[in-house]
Amino acid sequence: MRRISVIAIVFVTLVSAVPACATDAKTVVALLNAMYGNVCTATLEGWFSKTLKLDWTAHTNKFAALKVLAEVATVKEDLYSDGVRYFKFPNDAGEYNVIDWKTGEKTSVSERARYYFP
Repeated sequence: MRRISVIAIVFVTLVSAVPACATDAKTVVALLNAMYGNVCTATLEGWFSKTLKLDWTAHTNKFAALKVLAEVATVKEDLYSDGVRYFKFPNDAGEYNVIDWKTGEKTSVSERARYYFP
């Protein structure tokens, strides 16, 4: 647990201290997968307006999901400046919530999520 906390502090420090560059989104995805790979899988989708998509695993509980969402919230502005406009994550109904970071609009899409919290 202590190791994850140290990695999280280094992650937040690195992302917030360095100005956005062309690979910030890929770096964040790689770090999310390295730090929280047992509870979620992060991917980038799209060509022009990218989407950060999170998928939970069978080992995810609500506390772990909240930690992952909090980590994404800390780097949201860096992701947006790197071209990631949408954030997609599973909801309680087994579908996906999509948040448009430019307008703040929240929608739900009918694509089925593999794991969700009933």
